[in-house]
Amino acid sequence: MAPSPMSRRGFLIGGLSTVVLAGCSAPPRASRSPSQAIPASPSPSGAPSPSRAPIPLDVRELISRPRFYVGHRGSGDNWPEHTLGAYRNSLQAGAEAIEISVCSTSDGVLICHHDLSGERVLGVDRKIADMTWSEVSARSVDARSWLGVNTPLEPVSRLEDVLREIGPDTLVFVEDKQGTNTLQLLDTLDAQPRATQRFVWKQWAPASQVRAAKERGYCAWGYFDVEQIDRLDEFATTFDILGVPVSMPDEVIRQVVATGIPLMCWEVRFHDDVERLAGLGVAGLMCSNVGYLVDGRRADRDTFATGRRAPGDLPTAIAALGWSSQPSFVPDRAALRIQQMDPTSYLMGSLAVPGGALSRLDLTIVWPDAVPPRGAAGVVFALNGDAPGGQGGRGDADGYQFSLHADGTIALARCKRGVTGPDLAAGSVDAPTAGDPVRIRIDVSDGRMLAAADGGEPIEAKLAESDARGPWLRLFKDYASNQAVEFSQVRVVSS
Repeated sequence: MAPSPMSRRGFLIGGLSTVVLAGCSAPPRASRSPSQAIPASPSPSGAPSPSRAPIPLDVRELISRPRFYVGHRGSGDNWPEHTLGAYRNSLQAGAEAIEISVCSTSDGVLICHHDLSGERVLGVDRKIADMTWSEVSARSVDARSWLGVNTPLEPVSRLEDVLREIGPDTLVFVEDKQGTNTLQLLDTLDAQPRATQRFVWKQWAPASQVRAAKERGYCAWGYFDVEQIDRLDEFATTFDILGVPVSMPDEVIRQVVATGIPLMCWEVRFHDDVERLAGLGVAGLMCSNVGYLVDGRRADRDTFATGRRAPGDLPTAIAALGWSSQPSFVPDRAALRIQQMDPTSYLMGSLAVPGGALSRLDLTIVWPDAVPPRGAAGVVFALNGDAPGGQGGRGDADGYQFSLHADGTIALARCKRGVTGPDLAAGSVDAPTAGDPVRIRIDVSDGRMLAAADGGEPIEAKLAESDARGPWLRLFKDYASNQAVEFSQVRVVSS
C-alpha cells in the first residue's frame, strides 16, 4: 500500500516544516473530459445483494458501524484504479466510501494516482512530480495487463474534477502519497461542501502531517506496516481510525482491536478475508474487490470471450507477483491462457454463490502449443473457501480436484486445507495432443461425484456425509514448465 521509507517516509517524518507549497496558483483545466462509469465485464447476472443500511452522510457515523466497505483505489481489482469510472462503479456496487490517493504534477495539479512513478499505470518511467499536467494528461490509465486486454484506457483524473463529479454526499478517504502537498490538499478539501463531515485524512501512522488535518477538524486514519506496528502505543491515540494490512497475523490484529479505536484492514479481496476479519473484531474493510464482495450478483459461465476479467476472478499469486500474476485472455477463442512457469491457479469467484453448493461443472482444457512432458491441468471445485495459498497455489480450502494429465490419466481426489490427498478414482482417455480440446463434465451430489472427459469412461467417487460441497472453483496448472494451457466453456450449476 505504501512505498518504502526511502521513497517518501523519511520526508514525511520531518513534518510540516518540510512541506513543499508548490502549485498554489490555479491549475490548468483538464484537456479531456472525465470518464463516465464503465460496467465491470461482464455485468453480473442474478439478483443483487440484499439491501443494506443507508450510506451515512458523516464519516464519524461510518467508522462507528460494526462493518463498512471502502473502495480501495476505486476497487482496482474490478475497474482501472483511481479513475472517475472506478469511483462511480465502486459506489454503485455498494461501497460506502472511496479511497483516493493524490499526487501533484510539477506544475501543481493534484491528480488521482497511487504510485510516485507513472511506470505501472501510465506506461512512462518518470516521477509524477517531474511531469507537467499536460504531460500526464497525454497519457492514459492502462490496466489491460491486470483486468484484461479489452479493458478500456481511461483518462487520468484531476482531484477537483472527481470531487465535483461524485457529489457532496460521497465519503472519501484521501491521502497525499508524495507527502509534499499537505497544505494544498487540505485547502482543496476545505473548499468542498461539508468537508470535515465527508473527508478522512489518510496517512502512514508515524508521519506528522496529521496535526494539520486535525487542526482543521478532519477525522484521520493512520495505517501501520509490519515494520512500524511495534510503535502502535506511540501513535494510536492520534487517530480516529487505525489500519493494518490484511496479511497481519491474527494476534497483531487483536492487539490493534484492543485499543478500542476502530480498525480498517487493507486490501480485502476474498470472502475468507471478510469472515476472518469479522471474527477478529475488525469493522472497516478497505476493499479492492467491491464488485465481488459487496455487489452479490453471480454468473453461471465464464466471460473469457469479453477479454475482461469478471468480478471475483483472480489469480492466486497476487501477493507475490502483483499485476504480472494475471493470465491472459484469448477473446477469439473465448479462452483463459495460463503460462506462468510455476504451478498456479485462477479463482473463478464470479461463478460462486456464497452459501450455495456446486452441482454440475463443465469446462474445456487444451494445450494450444505443446503438451508438457509431465504434469496435469484441471480444476479444484466445490471448495468451501476462496482464500489463496494451498498446495500448488490451488487454494487454502476443502474441496475436490479433477486432474487431466499429459499422458491421458484422469483422476478425482479430495483436497483438505489446500493439500491434495490420494486419488479417489482414476481412469484414462486418449493422451492429449497440442491444439485438441478435451471437454470435461463433473456432477456432484450428496452421495457421489462423477467425472467424464472426451474419449473415456466416467470415473466415480463416493462422498462421505461430512464432505464439504462449497461453491468455489479454481482452474489450475500443476507443472513447472511454461507450456501454456487454455481453459474455456466453463459453466456451473449451483444449488
